[in-house]
Amino acid sequence: MGNLDMLPGNAVPAELRRSLEALLRQRLEAAGACDVAIYPDVDEYGDPFIHVDVTHRLVERPIQFPQVFAAERAARDLAWENGERRFVYVRHIYDEKQKFADER
Repeated sequence: MGNLDMLPGNAVPAELRRSLEALLRQRLEAAGACDVAIYPDVDEYGDPFIHVDVTHRLVERPIQFPQVFAAERAARDLAWENGERRFVYVRHIYDEKQKFADER
């Protein structure tokens, strides 16, 4: 993972990295977002993508999935609008005690 940053054209541009982090922190603040890590990666077929890990602290209110999905979509749209053509994959890391809203 770390070595991918060293390859020409693979690093996530610093401005995009800052913009993605700010957007996700702002959009997911109520969902306990406390850390955002962004790095280049490749899938099993060798295709490059941007990997984003969002770590969440435990929050009292159940997490609302529509809020999370909207933040992910906004991150992908932001990257696309800034000329990035790699897919932005967002992984959420929650406290094991976190509750989630039932959307039935």
